[in-house]
Amino acid sequence: CMERSIPFYTKRIVPEAVNKGKRVLITSHENALRGILMHLCDIPVEAMNQLHLPNGLPLVYNIKGKCISLLDDGSGKDPMEVHDFGPAAKYLFKPCELDDDFFDQMENRHRKKKKETEGVVTV
Repeated sequence: CMERSIPFYTKRIVPEAVNKGKRVLITSHENALRGILMHLCDIPVEAMNQLHLPNGLPLVYNIKGKCISLLDDGSGKDPMEVHDFGPAAKYLFKPCELDDDFFDQMENRHRKKKKETEGVVTV
């Protein structure tokens, strides 16, 4: 499956959606998802069999931060304690990479918000 899923991701999904700033939803069986995650998260081939992907659990990959997060299901429980991702989970859940572009975007948002609220009087 990896022989097909990685090329499909890099040759179709990236140029047709990711590079155009679109959000992408990928649903598939575990082995195809493992292949894409191996590519995105730099997971060694020998660790792939140690990665468990729970059925139906959305994984959110941040392209700019090169990291995965889990959606909050509102239960208040830590998903890492509820779900077994196996010994290779350390490759999935790494801290996000924050580059200068990220900080520039945050600063621009702050300036824009500040500008929008200037002159607004609350009573």
